[in-house]
Amino acid sequence: MLLGASNLVLGWRSLIDSLRLVTADPINLNVALGMGRSYVKTSAFWFRQLPAICDCGLWDHLPQDSANPPLVLITDVGNDIVYLFEPDQIAASVRQCISQVLAWRSDARIVITGLPLASLTQVGKLRFLIARTILFPGCTLSRATILERSLALDEITRQLATEFGIQFVEPEPKWYGLDPIHVVPDFRESAFRKYFAAFDRTPPIDSIHVRPPAAIGIQLPVAAVRTVFGRKRIVEQPAYCSPDFIVSAW
Repeated sequence: MLLGASNLVLGWRSLIDSLRLVTADPINLNVALGMGRSYVKTSAFWFRQLPAICDCGLWDHLPQDSANPPLVLITDVGNDIVYLFEPDQIAASVRQCISQVLAWRSDARIVITGLPLASLTQVGKLRFLIARTILFPGCTLSRATILERSLALDEITRQLATEFGIQFVEPEPKWYGLDPIHVVPDFRESAFRKYFAAFDRTPPIDSIHVRPPAAIGIQLPVAAVRTVFGRKRIVEQPAYCSPDFIVSAW
């Protein structure tokens, strides 16, 4: 299971390739992602809207027949800061997601990523204004406020990881460039490999030296329910299905 926003979208091909290195078993992948996706509320990106991650259709369509503990990655938790939510509000929605995962499967292995604080703290005023204008034109928060809330949310995220006994992974500063929140293309595979390594799964022997072409044919999925230009659109799931790989988006 993958929960997140733009970094999952932009890194989709690297994500799929990296995921295949975790297991040689068939993969049933459920995702809640999207540019500008929110954990807390329905979010819009240009002319498209998606439901909040914490109460989207994912939670009504979780597979019940997996013999192995499910693997769950929770990332991009800082996205809701630009929607003017307080750290406690964001953390409450993330907590709800964690609780729903564990209610589904108490043996789930969950990894949650921290915010790119090293990158954010190095952003100057001009670079901040440019990034905010391009990435989140509706956001009016100051650089100081965003940094303050990012630091607070990262600390709460760490506390959640400790409370639930799940793995916390801190992003590396070198992964980011002029854009302080999106991993640059050259480091996307490294980022996902680090995230997935935290699941503590021994990679299949035949994948250690060979990079599998897993991403071939597995396009970024379209969510089951979305609103486009004010009209609700329904897309049948799974979005991709083969004997070795199933992808459903919610």
